[in-house]
Amino acid sequence: MCGRNTIFSDKNKIKKELMADIWKNEEDFNPTYNLSPTQNSPVLVKNNKRAIYPMRWGFRFKSSMKPIFNARAETLEKKQSFKNLIAKNRCIVISDGFFEWKSINDSKIPYFIHHSERKIIAMAGLCKWDADNKGNRKLVYTIITKEARASLREIHHREPVMLNDRSLSAWINVNEPFDDPLAILNDNTDRISFHEVSNFVNKSSNNAPNCIRKKLIG
Repeated sequence: MCGRNTIFSDKNKIKKELMADIWKNEEDFNPTYNLSPTQNSPVLVKNNKRAIYPMRWGFRFKSSMKPIFNARAETLEKKQSFKNLIAKNRCIVISDGFFEWKSINDSKIPYFIHHSERKIIAMAGLCKWDADNKGNRKLVYTIITKEARASLREIHHREPVMLNDRSLSAWINVNEPFDDPLAILNDNTDRISFHEVSNFVNKSSNNAPNCIRKKLIG
C-alpha cells in the first residue's frame, strides 16, 4: 500500500533526473511533504517526448466512494478498472519518498521510506482522463503496488513499484510494442532506505520538513 507520498525536490532536479522535456503548468508546482489521495502531484508520461503533467491522485470522484489510489500488480490484468490501461496509459509517479506505518501492539509507528542516495523515486502508475463531479475532464492516476521486499516487510507487507532507470524508460514508452509490459514491474531499484519519523506526519494537513525528519530516540 502507498497512501501518503512526498514530492519536495527542486524543479530543476526533478526535470534533470527524469530527463523531462516538458512540464505542463510548471509554475503551479507546490512541493509537499505530506501528499494524500485526491491531491494533485506531478506525473511523468511519454508520447513523443517525456512530459510532466499535474494529475489527481486516485480514480473516482464520487464522495460516496473511496478513490482508487493503489492498484495491485498481481491483479492488474483481472481488474476492469486497470486492464485496458496497461498498454497505453502507463506513467511514472514522481516521489521523494513515502510513508508507511508499522503496527506494534495497538500502536502505529510512521516511517519515511526514500532512495538511499536521495534521488527521485520513479513509482510505476496508470493514468487516464476522468470526469469530476461537475463534469470537467481531469487527469488522474493510481500507484501500482507489489509485495514488499524483505527489508521493508517488517514495516508493511506492500510497497509501491519503484523502477530503476532502465525499467522507467520501458514503462513509459507506450508507443513501442512490448510483449509483456507487466514484466517491467519486476525490475526495481534496490537502493531504498528508511527511518522512523514523529507522529507529526499522522495529520494529513501537516506539510513541512518535520514530516520526514528522523525521530530522535530518547
